[in-house]
Amino acid sequence: MPNAGGDPNFPMTVKAFFADADRYLNRGDILLSRSPLLASRLIRLFSNGFFSHAALVFLLPQKHEHFTNTFVIESLFKGVGIANLETYVNGRSPIEEVGILRMEGAGFTQDYFKRANGILLNEVNKPYDFNRLWRIAFSTLFGLQQAVMRLQRKPNVYRRWMPRQFICSGFIQFGFYEAAQNDGIDTARVVLRRGVVGPSPDEMMGTTPEDLAMSDKLTWKYVIRRGWVYEAASYEEAKRVISGAR
Repeated sequence: MPNAGGDPNFPMTVKAFFADADRYLNRGDILLSRSPLLASRLIRLFSNGFFSHAALVFLLPQKHEHFTNTFVIESLFKGVGIANLETYVNGRSPIEEVGILRMEGAGFTQDYFKRANGILLNEVNKPYDFNRLWRIAFSTLFGLQQAVMRLQRKPNVYRRWMPRQFICSGFIQFGFYEAAQNDGIDTARVVLRRGVVGPSPDEMMGTTPEDLAMSDKLTWKYVIRRGWVYEAASYEEAKRVISGAR
């Protein structure tokens, strides 16, 4: 809770954090999450990553409009949709471990993130891209990364995207990239995969949660673990907090 000087004290409870969500969160913040569930464990194994899922803050509480929840937009196995962020940590099957990152810098205004969210909202009910997830899994497990990357650059591969399909983190990358093009922002500033310059569509859409966690284009902000919210300034710090080694 805020101290006498008005500055927040961390760690704080999830309840206190969400009671003042519009103070701590911005529209367009990225959430990375992991859970002890089998699906999360398998995705982390296949992608060789610490997190298994990514979502984007879509809407913050608007008390004058009589709702107090924070909503995220995400691509799940059942398709693209909207979810209440608090279900990640308070629901029947809570995702207890969540990292929160932010895109910062000139041009990344609330109007930019509203545009990115609007672009993603147009994709609601689009299917999850299981084919791409399996390609990532095989390239990780069997060292086929270079071969897969060569295949990804072939133009005829892109015809598979009708209708467009996503994995969760590629969905976010798509929204940021499209919004940057719309706003005249150098798209190199929003390519979140390290070492990728001028990405092909398939490289962009194949962005993984681990790519987001390691990106030098994003700023780490918070970690949520077991009902408490902690500040985190780096990926390494986030992993230490989540592992309980603070």
